Amino acid sequence: MKNIIAILLSVMLISCGNDSIGIQDCVSIGNLRYLVLCEGMYGYNNAELWGIGESGISELFYCNNQRKLGDTANDMLKLNDSTYIVIVSTSNEIIKLGKNGVMLASYQVKGAGHFLKKACMINDSIIAITDLYADKIYLFNHHKIHLDSLDIKGLCAPDGIAFAKNTFVICNSGYGIFRKNDLNSSTIAVHDLHTSQTKFLKTGVNPQHVSHDEKNNHWFVQFAHLTTNPDSLGGIQIFDEKFTTIKEFRGSFIGIPTIHNDSVYAINGKSIVCFAYPFSKYDTLIINNTQDNWYRIGMADNRLYICNARTFSTKGFIMLLDETKKTIKSQYFVGMNPSIMIAI
Repeated sequence: MKNIIAILLSVMLISCGNDSIGIQDCVSIGNLRYLVLCEGMYGYNNAELWGIGESGISELFYCNNQRKLGDTANDMLKLNDSTYIVIVSTSNEIIKLGKNGVMLASYQVKGAGHFLKKACMINDSIIAITDLYADKIYLFNHHKIHLDSLDIKGLCAPDGIAFAKNTFVICNSGYGIFRKNDLNSSTIAVHDLHTSQTKFLKTGVNPQHVSHDEKNNHWFVQFAHLTTNPDSLGGIQIFDEKFTTIKEFRGSFIGIPTIHNDSVYAINGKSIVCFAYPFSKYDTLIINNTQDNWYRIGMADNRLYICNARTFSTKGFIMLLDETKKTIKSQYFVGMNPSIMIAI
């Protein structure tokens, strides 16, 4: 009888709610291969950082720091081989981590009216971070743990951000339906860091993500749709080095366009598609024939991965594709709403 009660108590501890780390999650995983950021659900304080190792999978942040990662972790960057940054939006916290998930430092933007969203690297010391609510871009020195603001006027709910060739490209989302009629909503801000000059270029409605193709010097902007407009459709807009639109594809695109070699990969509704240079068309690689929600994709160790959020309210999967990028080779059960995986 005592053994039965002990087993029941153990099960209760393991499954005491979606916002809790179960005791089975803190396990030895051998040599760490990947870090996985799980956003969690807004308002539930259940963001997590998971590790995939040679011999297992484990939640890392709570297990190593005895505190929760926070509420809605929206971005993670690899600074170098041993240091990482996580952006936690509701608490407006910038967390610097070692590769095993141990917290090295933390900085919090105080006061109301902030929502840190996305980040990009400028150099070895500085990262830039968007503030969706405050219409700001911050420059964060992760060595000095010091935050400054970048003087760019006219931003409208900045979301995705990328930096290359001394130039920032910032997605002015307009926060979907909430600020769609505001000045500079649904544009990208192209800001020259040397001259401090900014120009605003029109995009599709609600631009959310931007990525840069260094080899060909193209910029890829993903824009979404307005849920209040049934006929609204998102897309991907491609700009050349002079920021002239050279191509636009319409569809149910979500997430950051992922660049690898001369190809760009993206989620379009229930499919993973590939744009090959010179981007005249795209090919469908793999179709999601399940009821699960494929939420994000990316590259890690030259492997294309899919973040499967399932229902958005249950723990999800990371799915690794094979070399053809057309077949799921392996999958890992992680936290809720996985969104980024980084190879160690």
